[in-house]
Amino acid sequence: MKLPFFSSILLTVLLGFTIPYAQTSSDSATWRDAKRVLDGLAKQHRASKNFSLKFETRATGSDGGLMPSSKGTLLVADSGRFRLESATGVVVCNGSTLWQYFPANKQVIVKQASEAGEAGGILLRFLQAKPLRAGRERGSSLRILLDPSSVGQSLDSLILTIDTDKPAVRSVETQDPAGNRLTYLVKSLRYDTHPNNKTFTFQAPAGVETVDMR
Repeated sequence: MKLPFFSSILLTVLLGFTIPYAQTSSDSATWRDAKRVLDGLAKQHRASKNFSLKFETRATGSDGGLMPSSKGTLLVADSGRFRLESATGVVVCNGSTLWQYFPANKQVIVKQASEAGEAGGILLRFLQAKPLRAGRERGSSLRILLDPSSVGQSLDSLILTIDTDKPAVRSVETQDPAGNRLTYLVKSLRYDTHPNNKTFTFQAPAGVETVDMR
């Protein structure tokens, strides 16, 4: 299974509907907790211009084959600036220019920032997705089945795990129509970052081909 490099950064896999979900009734305590925490997290994320995220991805192909886990970081600031780093490569945007560096190809692709998408808005979109069902896990964790079509995603499933005590996002799980499953485990998410401008510039390493597509 080959996963897109700049996939929707915070999403996990459907590991099977083995957890009993509470009904979405208005008198369900689980459902009320899920809505309360989702609304609060979305409000906090919407109000923050900067944030830093550390995550780990775990992927399973449609044939059940496991791919090696991979760690990554995402740093987002205002004016469309971000820096995404993972084992696959680096994507940097300063608000006007986008650099995509793929070490395996020894190539840097330069594009207009408008082609970057909204790195900072990805998490917010999923926090605001339409919830369908919610179920309790161990301790203070809730698993929430979301409607992927409500945020324009072509996925068979989208599941968010949250901690109601913190509150915090723990993981996002996705399964695409081909049966590929992808899990993003959130290791840390901070809103008190103060990145400098150098964070959002990129200098190509020596010996790397630069392809300017602007």
